[in-house]
Amino acid sequence: MTKEQFLELIKTELKETGTIELDTNFKQLENYGSLSAVLILQLVEDNFDVKINPRSFRSINTINDLVNAIGENQFK
Repeated sequence: MTKEQFLELIKTELKETGTIELDTNFKQLENYGSLSAVLILQLVEDNFDVKINPRSFRSINTINDLVNAIGENQFK
């Protein structure tokens, strides 16, 4: 999966209509809520086979932070 595809996947999951980029703080998006964290953690696990600790997730704010937590080597 490319980073662009990942951005689109997150945009779809969060039902966002605006532009989402790597430096977007997804926790500040209009449609982000408590269930969104669970959705994103599950999305990462399903697509990358990577589990992110929910406590560690608190310090992840931007899409780029999320990419780094998953691992750059996971992206094409």
